[in-house]
Amino acid sequence: MLNGITTAAPIASLFYREWGETVAEFDAAADAAGDLGLRVYLSPAYRSGGMVLHGPGDMRPHFDEERGLRGLAEAADYISRQAGRHQGLVQGLLAPDRVETSTANLLRATFERARDLDVKVRLHMAQGAMETETLQKLYGTTGPDWLAREGLLNDRLIAPHATHATDQDLAHYARHGVSVIHCALVSARSGGSLKSFSRLRDMGINIAMGTDTSPPDMLMNLLAGLIACRMNDGGPERIACRDLFDAATLGGAMALGRDDIGRIAAGTKADLAIFRLDDVIMAPSVDPVTTLVVGGSGKVTDAVFVDGRLSMRGGDVAGIDMQAARNRAQAQYDRLVAQYPARTWEHPPVEDIFPPSYPVKESQDA
Repeated sequence: MLNGITTAAPIASLFYREWGETVAEFDAAADAAGDLGLRVYLSPAYRSGGMVLHGPGDMRPHFDEERGLRGLAEAADYISRQAGRHQGLVQGLLAPDRVETSTANLLRATFERARDLDVKVRLHMAQGAMETETLQKLYGTTGPDWLAREGLLNDRLIAPHATHATDQDLAHYARHGVSVIHCALVSARSGGSLKSFSRLRDMGINIAMGTDTSPPDMLMNLLAGLIACRMNDGGPERIACRDLFDAATLGGAMALGRDDIGRIAAGTKADLAIFRLDDVIMAPSVDPVTTLVVGGSGKVTDAVFVDGRLSMRGGDVAGIDMQAARNRAQAQYDRLVAQYPARTWEHPPVEDIFPPSYPVKESQDA
């Protein structure tokens, strides 16, 4: 909400979990969404396999399908209990973690439950080299092509990130109505990009913008997406700022199967983000959408309304002490970083895994 986002869904990986996410934390998340006044799509993520490090560069999936099916049952029960709470702010979304850690049986059961519950399915797919290599060894093809062969691609599927999608993969997406979640900033940080936004748009693939990183700054993602597309296209002609803006609003609504959010019109929900174009860092201002996309950041978000409720104003969110929250987040992150030596081959010290930008020298003063 500090960045003008009114609807959120979890996109995180389970790499940092013993197995899946827990029902208890998502019950707490639903309560938090009600307190904050944030529209959310939730349920705990699950999987039928985990990637295990066997040696440097040697990651292999190990499967426990029954455990995955139990996770699906817990997620479906969660949705049955939570969907519609807090005046409809909380809705359900089934979230099998990654295509390479999901068996065909788990995904088939997932789509069956999604149909019964009338919810969408989020699945990380076509997003990296490890996934591509793993699926080639398991099934001799890519994730989207494997799902197409299994008859599992359909318009319930929301698929981050498509940066490693082949021509055939994209054709599958277009044919079956799959929505792509474009998280331009996190992909660019790893040297990847959607190839390209304009190409997927012209194929008729719905593109919804996501963040999937910190800071969750939607405007930074719109700019990163604009730049990446123009670099991949070899020029600026095929994409305009409004294309990215539409993906952040109308595209997100379409991915969720909604026509009552993502736009301002009679009968729609009053989900509104207010940006200050008179902020000194925004000068000079041109067309407002162009100004936001090419020169904005979430820091110019002045207020957020969700379903007509004022949820954020001037950096204040539901009375939360933001500095204290920031300090808690830093402490949690520091604990996560401290665990990396135990998870890394030959257990090097943290300083070797996360070296400083410049060498740190200890003071010689006594």
